[in-house]
Amino acid sequence: MRPSRRVPLLRGAIAASFATFVALASHAWADGAIPGMLGIAVPWILSLMICTLLAGRRLSMIRLSASVLLSQALFHALFVLGSITPGGGFTPHVHGVGSLNFQGAPVLVPEDASMWIAHGFAAIVTIIALHRGERIVRMLAAVASDVAAWLRRTVLVSILLHPAIPRRVRWRVTSAPRPIDPLRAAFRRRGPPLRLS
Repeated sequence: MRPSRRVPLLRGAIAASFATFVALASHAWADGAIPGMLGIAVPWILSLMICTLLAGRRLSMIRLSASVLLSQALFHALFVLGSITPGGGFTPHVHGVGSLNFQGAPVLVPEDASMWIAHGFAAIVTIIALHRGERIVRMLAAVASDVAAWLRRTVLVSILLHPAIPRRVRWRVTSAPRPIDPLRAAFRRRGPPLRLS
């Protein structure tokens, strides 16, 4: 993979994953039900493709907002995948049709306002977090680069100013200690005893 494609791919993967997490959290907060694995995986994969296509080499609030809003639309439409109950109806979820009435026309259940508020809140939180988060990561990377450059300069200057000069090892022969007579060592000092203080 070319290095120029790594940044949009990384940006798209992070945006899709974070958007999935925030949408799932707000969805569970508003509805109380967590979708099945299929309802999480399919929107995440489609969101990954959309976010990667919309992610450019530079951070753009418009492209980021479009990718998050499209991801939210995917989540809203596809979180119901894999959440069908054995009775034939949908689980208690407020997306579109609540249940099918086989005796007449299908009964459409209007969507709850809390779901739209939750999706809107999730989109706003995701856009702000991704935009600010990337700026913070770039600032931290710049600070780390500056600190690394300062350390390289400091170490280089200290090495150049104070080079490690190998010292010559000087060999010397020391004489062996003379044997000490124990009696003579006890009376080494002549004169009156020292005062005890």
